[in-house]
Amino acid sequence: MTIGVFYASKYGTTKKAVKGLKRKLESNGYSVDVFNIMKEQPILEDRKRFELILIGGSIYMGKIQKEVTKFCQNNKEIILSNNLGLFLCCGSEDDFENQLTNNFSNEIVNHASTKGYFGYGYNLEKMNFVYRKIIKKVANISASESAINNESIELFAKSAIELIH
Repeated sequence: MTIGVFYASKYGTTKKAVKGLKRKLESNGYSVDVFNIMKEQPILEDRKRFELILIGGSIYMGKIQKEVTKFCQNNKEIILSNNLGLFLCCGSEDDFENQLTNNFSNEIVNHASTKGYFGYGYNLEKMNFVYRKIIKKVANISASESAINNESIELFAKSAIELIH
């Protein structure tokens, strides 16, 4: 049983969260193929390759990475014919549902049987000067911080596993 995890991570927070998700899924006996779609843009040609497709990214200035949007557009038919889960790293859990509906098509959001908020992180050292200034002001922070929600990742993994049983 193989699970496909497709994600984009600009500054590393989503990548860290996906590593935790992968460990949890593998510890339950699943084979997990992980694709950073900012480095490769895979095309899903085989409908039966994955029993479950998990897609996610991070929100910056209200938008998910364009690679996630492109991946969903290019693979929409196969995504909609598989079990699906969506996850996000974004600044506020209260805004999670709005971010999902603003960044994925209604069809994909409605098809997803599980959705997960994975927390957030601000890695100021990796940001350019302008973006760093904006984030410091908007998020009211003065230093990098990470708030990956491991409990939410674990609950998402459990919910995802239930989809294929």
